[in-house]
Amino acid sequence: MRTLILTLIFAGMFTGDLLAQQLPNFSVYRDHWNIINPAALSNNYLINNLNKSIGVSHRSQWVGVNDAPTTSLVNFEWVSDKRNSIFGGHIVNDQTGKIGQTGIYGQYAYRLNLGKRTDQTLSIGLTAGVVQYSAQLSQIQFFDIEEQPLTDDNFIYPDFGMGIFYHYSDKYYAGFSMPQTFSLETRFETRDKSFAFDRTQHLYFVAGGYYQVTWFGNETSFVEPSVWIKYVPNAPLTIDLNARYQISELIWAGLGLASGFGDETSSRLNLEAGVILGEQINLTKGQLKLGMAFDLPFTGGLNNYLPFAFEANAVYSF
Repeated sequence: MRTLILTLIFAGMFTGDLLAQQLPNFSVYRDHWNIINPAALSNNYLINNLNKSIGVSHRSQWVGVNDAPTTSLVNFEWVSDKRNSIFGGHIVNDQTGKIGQTGIYGQYAYRLNLGKRTDQTLSIGLTAGVVQYSAQLSQIQFFDIEEQPLTDDNFIYPDFGMGIFYHYSDKYYAGFSMPQTFSLETRFETRDKSFAFDRTQHLYFVAGGYYQVTWFGNETSFVEPSVWIKYVPNAPLTIDLNARYQISELIWAGLGLASGFGDETSSRLNLEAGVILGEQINLTKGQLKLGMAFDLPFTGGLNNYLPFAFEANAVYSF
């Protein structure tokens, strides 16, 4: 089945326009705010005032399917109150069968203090890096043998992103970003033709908040509702709605729904859970957050035939 899907993708790419989201997707996206938006403040800073974080993540899009999309990530961020700045960087690898991209990025944001009585800031951020697109085209069998590429291709391009992020009293936040600012064209060559793959701009909007609750008699619990809206020109609008419940200082769990709105609506259910370890493993000045998530597709097109996605991540904050 996966071979058929890849064949259809490449058939579309080499016979016309292929329009879809091109950047990696995440289920536990609240732990990757600075990748979605270079101006974003880490939730580890907002919740626990831990201003440095190092994280790793891996996502398998269709578990059990050969050559399915996978995304691996290493991420670092540092909120400097003295400099009113946010520094960071990440390395991301996104692979689908014989086609992949690897990017290395640095991040900087400046925070403007908007209030004297209430802690509220507006951050303006930029990210810059390079991304390598690689295609092992000689190992892909096309319908038309005359269009079979002769060699593998690798392209390296600069990449830039920008964003703004507002937060109020460590309770509410909202941001807008364009993580892939410039449109570029990647051209692949076959025996007698050349074909282009266009990299297009992405527009993201995020918002959410933190609400303390005393359910089950625990005064350290809170609920974090959030939304991530993704817009790519000429592709379905995608909206992720999630709510994460910090059950105790040790355990959290979340539930969400993601839907794409185009010619046909598609939806998937998101389930996530994890633990936060500190003194349990002798971390007195930091914490280790471990999490996992499952995306369960249930409506729309190929969703009726594709298996679930799995994501695991670990974040050390100090």
